[in-house]
Amino acid sequence: MTQSFELNTLIDAPAPVVWDSLVHTEKMKVWMGEPEMEIEIETDWKVGNPLVVSGIHHLRFRNIGVVLAFKHMERLSYTHLSSLSRLPDEPGNFTTLTFSLTPQGEATSLTLMVAGFPTVSIFKHLQFYWAGTLGVLKQFAERCYCCGA
Repeated sequence: MTQSFELNTLIDAPAPVVWDSLVHTEKMKVWMGEPEMEIEIETDWKVGNPLVVSGIHHLRFRNIGVVLAFKHMERLSYTHLSSLSRLPDEPGNFTTLTFSLTPQGEATSLTLMVAGFPTVSIFKHLQFYWAGTLGVLKQFAERCYCCGA
């Protein structure tokens, strides 16, 4: 099974706007899912501390993880395990997501590396989810930059 995948997008907004969209929990709720998903995000973004994303996606879910890296406007990394997988909270069941920002003039290149999949279905789900959601994040950050939100 594939152990990682990488996605990249060029966002027509400077790195501070992209970073803010990526880590501001109220903004994350907007691009991570539809309003009816009632997404809530709990974290202080301190390395070693928890990240919890909960909401409704057909059923109630609770995604847990730990912040691995938080380098302002450069790199964000955390682990992820969804309650929907029904897998136990054990190290081998977590996936790692790493976002890297590279300024490109007034734009920002955003790379997402996703690695470590306990099952093929989790690999397929995360690849499908992030292929679309990265585009939604791009549009959100560009709208924030354009409108000054």
